[in-house]
Amino acid sequence: MHRLVISLVTLIGLTGAAFLAGYLFLFSAASDRAATLAPAGTAFYANVYLQPSAGQQMNLSGLIGRLPGFADEASLDDKVDQIVGNALDAAGLDLDYEADVKPWLGNQVAVAGWTDDAATEPVMVAIIDLKDVALARSTLADLAERNGVDVRTETVDGGEILVGDEGAYAFVSEMLVVSDGPEALERVVAVAGGDASLADRDDFTTTMADLPTDHLASLFIDVAALGESTDTSAQLSAFSTAGAALVAERDGLRLSGRAPFDVEGAASSATAGFGLGGEPSSLVDWMPGDSVAEVVIFGLRQTLEDAEEAAASMPEGQEALGALDTIRALAAFGLGIDIDEDLLPLVDREVGIAFTGFDGDLPRGQILLRPEDPEGGADALERLVGGLSGIGASTSVEEHDGDEITVVTIPDTIEVAYAVRDGIIIIGTGPEDVIASLDAHADGSGLATDDAYVRAFEIAGTRAGNEIFVDVGAVVDLAGDSFELPADLRDILSRIGTFGFTAPSRDDQIEFHAVLTVDEP
Repeated sequence: MHRLVISLVTLIGLTGAAFLAGYLFLFSAASDRAATLAPAGTAFYANVYLQPSAGQQMNLSGLIGRLPGFADEASLDDKVDQIVGNALDAAGLDLDYEADVKPWLGNQVAVAGWTDDAATEPVMVAIIDLKDVALARSTLADLAERNGVDVRTETVDGGEILVGDEGAYAFVSEMLVVSDGPEALERVVAVAGGDASLADRDDFTTTMADLPTDHLASLFIDVAALGESTDTSAQLSAFSTAGAALVAERDGLRLSGRAPFDVEGAASSATAGFGLGGEPSSLVDWMPGDSVAEVVIFGLRQTLEDAEEAAASMPEGQEALGALDTIRALAAFGLGIDIDEDLLPLVDREVGIAFTGFDGDLPRGQILLRPEDPEGGADALERLVGGLSGIGASTSVEEHDGDEITVVTIPDTIEVAYAVRDGIIIIGTGPEDVIASLDAHADGSGLATDDAYVRAFEIAGTRAGNEIFVDVGAVVDLAGDSFELPADLRDILSRIGTFGFTAPSRDDQIEFHAVLTVDEP
């Protein structure tokens, strides 16, 4: 039975991914029937429509058609069947997708999970829509026999559960439900018999109602329940739920979501971080236009302090805290630096990292800091350089258009440079990187004006708070032969345009938007 369950669950994941990649029919997406079978205590719920709306299909078809080998829409269905079949073969599963699954698979696949006091691990069920219940029933029976699995039938109030040694499945309300044990299925059968479902919860309906209605897939998380089960309730106390939807746009895929934020009940550090997230990053203007990847974090100091506090409350966190104390002691003894007083203030407002390429095996780019107290930050940096000089580092000063660039060289180790302008601290892997940042801001040629960057966040619909940007094709080209990728995969990745992520704070919630663009041929 274990093999049967592995086969079904693996098949669900592969099929869902394949459909999102291009298994298209001209139907409208159905209502979320699976949510009416998920127990009310569900803490995690993910749903995929295998037959999305006509509009979503048109956008998705256009995106898929841009990828190498998928330009011919007439053969798209056959290619997806082949991909799924090859994936099943590679997984070693005795399944013929076209013969064993495709004829009965319906429009929707969902996964629901919850915690159970009687179980040490989260309970998970897969809920699969069926277009031919009788065919699915006979096919699964044949599959069990083919794999030498003995299946017995258990009767519960309102239904039957087919059980093996290490897994079970049931047909409930014309849907197939699969799990690794009968107890989880009993909960689903009870919901079908009248117990409260996830769809009955006000917080679920409210969270999902705020998401784009026309989508390919959706996600719901009960953050409060997650915090309780992982002993992180204090750290997650400002959040109750989170939801997201995957949408196909004309130029890319967009995952948009939001999580309500309790400003009054949140810790002061969390509130401070929330307040900073309402503004777009200013550091992107200082990143060179040829940057191929960047990340910006607001309130990093608060995040680190919260993480340390959380670690202190967990037994497994004591080792990490011990390592941090050792680092503090070494910094104080060897460099004369107080990490908490001298370094953490440098990252209390906005921190950015830009990546432009490699210098041999070392990455090149900039670290950009916009602290609350720029003058204090510059003084702390000078103290750090003084400490490095005490262990053999040498310093020199160069000038560029009126700016002083301090170059710090540690013999046989590394060279770094930094400059301070307009309250921004620029740290580069060499003076050239600092100059590139200064020039980008001075002449307005920074990453913020790059067409690919602008397009990614136009699709996201906003840009504020923490953000990530990656020029996927450029990164693949830079990787060169460092990573052995199949030729087909490399061709597909080269056609992927960019990845963008932003997480703005809005009123009483945090939004998050992730975008993956696909370039025209």
